[in-house]
Amino acid sequence: MSGYEESLHILRTDMIVKAQIKQSYVYMLQIRILSNIIKGDAIFMKLIFNADDFGYSKGVNLGIVETFRRGLVRSTTIMACMPGFCDAVLLARKNSNLKIGIHLMLTTGKSILAGHKTITNASGNFFTQNEFLAKIQNKEIDLLEVEAEFEAQIQKVIAKRITPVHFDSHHHVHNLPGIIEIFLKLAKKYDTKVRINDRNLLIGEYGAIQTTEAFYSGFYGEDATCDKLKDVLTSYIDVGVRSLEIMCHPAFIDYTLHSTSIYTINRAYEVDILTNKDIKNFVTKNKLQICSFEDI
Repeated sequence: MSGYEESLHILRTDMIVKAQIKQSYVYMLQIRILSNIIKGDAIFMKLIFNADDFGYSKGVNLGIVETFRRGLVRSTTIMACMPGFCDAVLLARKNSNLKIGIHLMLTTGKSILAGHKTITNASGNFFTQNEFLAKIQNKEIDLLEVEAEFEAQIQKVIAKRITPVHFDSHHHVHNLPGIIEIFLKLAKKYDTKVRINDRNLLIGEYGAIQTTEAFYSGFYGEDATCDKLKDVLTSYIDVGVRSLEIMCHPAFIDYTLHSTSIYTINRAYEVDILTNKDIKNFVTKNKLQICSFEDI
């Protein structure tokens, strides 16, 4: 037996032993890498840069489309309750390969349905994030209103001939107690994929709902840099993650964004990073597959 064959034999044996032990999730991912090396398969990760807030404003919409046309974004989630919604719909039709999900809302904008008693103020505007979290904690939110409002937002998007590929939410409200059950119920009903904090919830009646193997929300603010992004991608590559979603917020700044959001200038920086030639070369060199939720 040659030294090379002996090395392959040792690797195969080591894989079998480790697979039987199953000590941890990361350990199993490392075994998968060894398997790919033995078989000679290319090692790559499906990578989704999902641009949140499509529909927030015209400036946000144009920034997202820029990162789709010239950069790494292939997936976005649309906001049915924001002033840029109709503009986003038009841009979606002109950029059909940009896959659209729904960014469900309870903490920004004006509700679709009128007459809510617990999730909006008297003017029909959603409460702020902090106000909403306090109401959830104090059990002051009628979850039937949440479900009806989510349904209305979904139906508004579908009525524009957009079939949502996945669901997530603004300020991650879908992960809150009580709301997560509604979120998964609707994902099952509409047969969509999801962004979710706890993948262990996708069992039983929700076992067929798909998500990425990992989700990274730290590409934000001062941590949204080219060097940081390469470090993050390397860390996921090193443990053999097969699919990763990175949440991002690219935008061009306009009056609506500037006057209503605390996250502004960094969105413009994100446009530059997500269209950066060095980052795109890094992705190509590491055999990362830029894709959308449609591809997982």
